[in-house]
Amino acid sequence: LIFALILMLAALLWLVVAKEVWMLYLFAIVFGFAYGGIGTSQSPLVARLFGLSSHGLILGFVDFSFLIGAAVGPILTGYLFDVTSSYQSAFLVCGAIAIAGLVSIALLTPIRGKRGQPSV
Repeated sequence: LIFALILMLAALLWLVVAKEVWMLYLFAIVFGFAYGGIGTSQSPLVARLFGLSSHGLILGFVDFSFLIGAAVGPILTGYLFDVTSSYQSAFLVCGAIAIAGLVSIALLTPIRGKRGQPSV
């Protein structure tokens, strides 16, 4: 997940300076791999960090939070474009959110069971 977030951050920062069509294609490829990596690593990461007893509940909360961002993101991006006449500030905001996610993920630690082993 950390690697995917780093890829996503790199793609978003690349998009800020993209001026030609091939640069957009490169962004789409890198961002697509990053997005896929994030999506496929969520469920195993939740299981590893929090165990299986509440896996569905926690994964549901994670996915719900993701969907809130997916719903608010286009509205915020449109607003930023209307105010600045450019998408660059929106891409920078997305980059900042990726950095916040990267820091948050780096700080997560698995819960411990009765004998100090990760709870699974």
